[in-house]
Amino acid sequence: MGSAVGSSCVFVLWLVTSIHAAENALPPIEGLPFEIGRLDSASVTATHPRLFFSPEEIARAKGRVEKEENARKTFDHLITEADEQLTVEIEPIDESWWEAAKDKPWGETYPEVFENTWANPLAYAKPAATLATAWLLTGEQRYAEKAVAMLMNLAPYSFRAEHYDVGMNYSVWCMNALQAYDVLLGPMSAEQRRAFDSCMTRLARAVARNDVYWIDNNIGGGINNHLAWHKAMLGLLGLFYGRHDMIDYCMHGRRGLIPLLEDGLLDDGLWCESSLNYQFTAIAPMIIVADCQRRMGHRPGLHEITTANGRTLKQSYDAMFNVLAADGLIPPIGDAYGYHRKLWSIPQYEYCWALWGDSKYAWLINHNPAPSSYSLFAPPVLKDAPPPPIRSILLPEHGYAFLRSHADEQYWDTDAWCAFLTYDRSGVHANADKLGLTLFGQKRMLLSDVEGRATVPHAFSSRIQRELNRGALSQNTVMIDGRDQRYCPKMLRLVEFRDLPDEKRVTAADDEGLLYEGVRQMRTVAMTPDYVLDVFQVDCGEAARQIDWVTHVLNENATTPADRNPILAECEPFELPDAGAWRWLRDAKSMQPKGPIQMEWREGEARLRLRMLDPGAERVILCGYPFSDEPDPLTIPMIMVRKQGKHAVFAAVWLVGDAIKRAELSQLPPHDGKLVYEVTADARTRRHLLPQLLPGR
Repeated sequence: MGSAVGSSCVFVLWLVTSIHAAENALPPIEGLPFEIGRLDSASVTATHPRLFFSPEEIARAKGRVEKEENARKTFDHLITEADEQLTVEIEPIDESWWEAAKDKPWGETYPEVFENTWANPLAYAKPAATLATAWLLTGEQRYAEKAVAMLMNLAPYSFRAEHYDVGMNYSVWCMNALQAYDVLLGPMSAEQRRAFDSCMTRLARAVARNDVYWIDNNIGGGINNHLAWHKAMLGLLGLFYGRHDMIDYCMHGRRGLIPLLEDGLLDDGLWCESSLNYQFTAIAPMIIVADCQRRMGHRPGLHEITTANGRTLKQSYDAMFNVLAADGLIPPIGDAYGYHRKLWSIPQYEYCWALWGDSKYAWLINHNPAPSSYSLFAPPVLKDAPPPPIRSILLPEHGYAFLRSHADEQYWDTDAWCAFLTYDRSGVHANADKLGLTLFGQKRMLLSDVEGRATVPHAFSSRIQRELNRGALSQNTVMIDGRDQRYCPKMLRLVEFRDLPDEKRVTAADDEGLLYEGVRQMRTVAMTPDYVLDVFQVDCGEAARQIDWVTHVLNENATTPADRNPILAECEPFELPDAGAWRWLRDAKSMQPKGPIQMEWREGEARLRLRMLDPGAERVILCGYPFSDEPDPLTIPMIMVRKQGKHAVFAAVWLVGDAIKRAELSQLPPHDGKLVYEVTADARTRRHLLPQLLPGR
């Protein structure tokens, strides 16, 4: 194998050898409770692979590929991907960008840091892992030779860039590289191993420095997904090189994985950063560590430990079942960058099945049409696994309430509804979405918490994310005076939550003017078998304000049929502000309502209707929300009901699908300090007594 990399690696080996002496003389990292020293695989006598694959797992994978049709499909996909990587031309990674970037403010360098410390090296590290796995299962030398060549191309990487993100960026691609190294260490030459050990030594120092910086400066609020990546990378290096001090730091050090579980999980296991899509950003590196600990017999592994407050790693994966739409969609609350994911597409649940063997993981994996190559090595999943139990749920530590039209097996993979109301505090990845409503049904999002997709590589720092996505114009809530909600580290007040057979209901309120100074708000969402009642109350005190009720409907393929929307004939072009988030909206038009507001939208076979009582609105504004930051994007239907005044009550009924032909909403006189609404849906009438936002209370 020593000749596999060819003459192109001679310079790499010389360069790495020449810096060994300098690495041995590096000073300790201040704030790190151990010295990294020089990592040396020659001191590890155990056979490889052992960290990411065991002999038993390799034998199992080969046997399954021979006997199981689905396993063979997964294997064929792996080999197709590996064959594609054989044709990739390997070019040295250019690190000269750092000389021009190192003196810039960090906030200005997110995109180039992402490209050069994540994307460019990952373009070799991930294929190296794929090729190494293909070699492991086939024994074909061409896969091993190409993988080694890619590792040797990564070996001189300096890790000298400094930025908030580099510790996590390095960890992501180096986990892939370490997996390839674990597979190929045996066949590699002593010179190649020394070269890559030197690379891993520099990696460990860079990640440790970044980790200490995050902790000392309380970056990301102190509890953040970056810290989990730092600790996991150091822990994996500790497992690989037999460094127990590094493993202990990973698990128990400042902001180690165990403290992160204790402090970072809320409710039944949701991560604390106020974005359901960021759940896995924090726990993915944790389960990789746990999986490697299991394989190497490192006890107790993270997957076996119950930490303070009864927290476990398993909870963080189980909790996600309770937030799903009926088709497995993860609500895109908080930063999601315009992307929608279904839970079964998260490959980490294959690790969950291997670690815990819980049948709900098997049920989920059975929904995935494209399992990862890891599934070949894991135990076969149960084919008749039952669906997990589900019903309406309140998550009070997070400020999330889910109302569901059906429970248990009648919910999953059906047209069941789910209404989601958030009154969360503002975590690091939160948006201006408090008292925001999201509605799912007919196997799709009906009322969408939307974001425009960024076409630049680093969405987090993109213009559309900064100017539009995080603001209130992207949420289904109320805006005051055209401004975003204020940052709110305090959770809003839960007024009520109930889960009854004929009515599921939640009410939350901002009693203190936390979101807008001097403005108190309350929203009630009530779900019945026939409709969803949505009542939003606003009290601006003694000052008249501009009050906009904002909602986004379906997706970029939705239509607003003219024959079902007489309101369109009355609309005229309307000029929105040409500043900030407003400039992103498209094709605005408006009309002045003279009574109740009725609208209908369609997308394929989906149908959604709105029936709103006259709120005394000044106008109804219709416009398009951009699907992306492209110059002429598709747009998502958006409606704003605007009122100027001191008080407003927006009372609406949402009708999903075609089951109900006609619905009438009316308001009756208050009863015992409660608002009273009556809804007649076809032949059935229901009365709702709702909490009232009283003046000054």
